[in-house]
Amino acid sequence: MRNSENKVSKLKVTIIVIVALFLVIAILNCFQTIPTGFVGIKLRFGKAQDGIIQEGLHFNIPFVETIEKLDCRTKKVETYSEASTKDLQTVSASIAVNYNVNKDSANKLYREIGVDYENIVIAPAILESIKSSMAGYTAEELITKRSEISNQIRSMLTDKISDKGFTITEFNITNIDFSEEYDQAIEAKAVKQQEVVAAQAELEKQRIQNEKEVSIAEKDAKVMELQNSQITENTLKLKELEVQEEMIQKWNGVLPSTVVGEDFSGLLNVGK
Repeated sequence: MRNSENKVSKLKVTIIVIVALFLVIAILNCFQTIPTGFVGIKLRFGKAQDGIIQEGLHFNIPFVETIEKLDCRTKKVETYSEASTKDLQTVSASIAVNYNVNKDSANKLYREIGVDYENIVIAPAILESIKSSMAGYTAEELITKRSEISNQIRSMLTDKISDKGFTITEFNITNIDFSEEYDQAIEAKAVKQQEVVAAQAELEKQRIQNEKEVSIAEKDAKVMELQNSQITENTLKLKELEVQEEMIQKWNGVLPSTVVGEDFSGLLNVGK
């Protein structure tokens, strides 16, 4: 009899402990916290309910309702992709994208895509945007128009994912690699360009030297012309003086009875 009573007592204690444990678990499951930067989607028997749950402590019915948390903080995706250019060169591009889930679109995003949206939506959209954009440029333009191409890829990516509830906050092309053959061609072209620049510099130097020599020659010619002019003028004056001296030497002191033109004045000047 006593043993039977002990068994009943132990059973009661066990039941009480089980019920108490169940109540504790139920109470704990009545409340759930949504951290800062997250939103919650309430599920009732696995079905998403309308609206979103904001940050803070929230009540839900135990074993009936659960809350799925979606991270709306900025996330970073780094991806690597190969693409073909307009001139059929193969390039490899490394891209870094910062994005976040729009809180207002979180419920729709969860219903249509779920929580693995980065692999399902973001990564494929990035790869497609890279391939489509780079196909419109030559390999050389990928270098000279890098900023323009980056903006185009970002714009195309935004068009693909914005309606699904994402916002691009930062986009960068971190690196572009070309094939070994193209790198060699670029290097050879750079060498040729340097040779052309050096040849042009040498030609310019020679042109300046030639202009300098022409300028000196022209100056020398003008100096010679001036000297010749002075020589001619001095020669005429000397000749005139020689004629006058000869006339003086021949004059006998008697004025001529007939004097024509400037000879008379010259004689008078001599006499004075």
